[in-house]
Amino acid sequence: LLCQPKLTKYMFGTRTSGVVFALLVLQTEKIEEVMNELLSTPNTRAWRKWKTIILDCIKHRVDFDFEASNWDDGTWSDTEKSILIDLFQDTHDALQAFGRYLAESRQT
Repeated sequence: LLCQPKLTKYMFGTRTSGVVFALLVLQTEKIEEVMNELLSTPNTRAWRKWKTIILDCIKHRVDFDFEASNWDDGTWSDTEKSILIDLFQDTHDALQAFGRYLAESRQT
């Protein structure tokens, strides 16, 4: 008899959160290349800032800290702030799913 591998399906509200989750699971050296392939981000200041912060956190395995005091230098428009807050929420959702993934993988 062949063993049936356990498969878990993760669903995300946005493509952004799905890509961040994939990057956390893959733990590849080519993190930026993978992100660029999976997520074509607009070339806006907000997206560039988010991408820089997220890639840096994953590469250096540091805690994700999305407090405005860490990124808001007072030059962001309300629209840009809103985009960043949404992107950080997507990242938070991915981190929660990754935590569940790690907990489940320890049980097997």
